[in-house]
Amino acid sequence: MKTLKKVEVTPVYLKGFMPDYELMEEGKIYISKQYNTSIHRCLCGCGEKTVLPLHVLYGWELIENNGQISFTPSIGNFQLPCKSHYIITKGVANFV
Repeated sequence: MKTLKKVEVTPVYLKGFMPDYELMEEGKIYISKQYNTSIHRCLCGCGEKTVLPLHVLYGWELIENNGQISFTPSIGNFQLPCKSHYIITKGVANFV
């Protein structure tokens, strides 16, 4: 599998609700462990809202290691106009 593009991501841990979409910054993934959810602007650059429910059985698994985050499985924004597809591993989104 060839990587087309790489984007560094920064986790932002929240207490309570998710931030307003207008306040979200590019390259940051907002994580609420209280609500088992994460949200970010699409990392392709289109900026569309991408919500990931954090649950091993019916969503994504968040893996934390020394301040870096990974998600499994991959993130496919096929319903968005950009149709982006990326894998976040150790704080880097690799587009495929």
